[in-house]
Amino acid sequence: MKHALLAALLLPAWAAAATVELSLSGNALIYNGELSEEANQRLFALYERMQPKPGTLVITSEGGMFEQGLELGKWVFAHRLAVSVPRYCNSSCANYVFTAASQRELGLYAIVVFHGGMMDTSDRLGQMLYRYPAAQRAQVQPRIVAQIRDKQQRETAFFRMIGVDQRITSYGYQPVYRSGIQRYAVWSYSLPMLARFGVGNIHVTTDDKWFPRPGNHGLMLISAPGEFACIPPGMAIDRLIDCRDGHVLQG
Repeated sequence: MKHALLAALLLPAWAAAATVELSLSGNALIYNGELSEEANQRLFALYERMQPKPGTLVITSEGGMFEQGLELGKWVFAHRLAVSVPRYCNSSCANYVFTAASQRELGLYAIVVFHGGMMDTSDRLGQMLYRYPAAQRAQVQPRIVAQIRDKQQRETAFFRMIGVDQRITSYGYQPVYRSGIQRYAVWSYSLPMLARFGVGNIHVTTDDKWFPRPGNHGLMLISAPGEFACIPPGMAIDRLIDCRDGHVLQG
């Protein structure tokens, strides 16, 4: 429930819920929409039909479920695809698809948004138990704990395979960032911070400074370990605010 709501909140104001659109443009596969098993399989089939093979996945996605994000990320990594994000890549798209790319490209105002992975276990367990009536939760908890452990192990193996620090998915939940999480609940990273996690080789399409601009929901931007500020809805990094009291830091 929490993650579905966050995905909806993170959609830019001009983005509308729609079916997934897949297409081909030159040497690039285009993926617009929520990650899903059906869309992934269509994408894989499209790739197999193409000669020569596309080298880039251009993706605009609010994210999706863990399984579909991990599946697409593994496929991107196996085929050594570049990933281009013209507008937004959130949640499981950020966790598993953007991180898996051989090269990365960001639109001038694009956002790449994180809000947790499989390692923030207490929150994850609570979310999954909440789906069941209170009287059943003690009975189903061992099975859910086993499911979480399995997903944690697969996520750990994935990040080890792609050479990225797994903490990228949950780093923003550290106590030092509490005021940012309390204000907006989601976060992104500066380019140097992404590189610290092993997510480098990033090009901004305009060859200019990157100006991540969230749509109808703000986000916390972690610029260096322990250093962060917040970006209000519709603003960019040229108008940062203090996450604690909301006063303007620059702009």
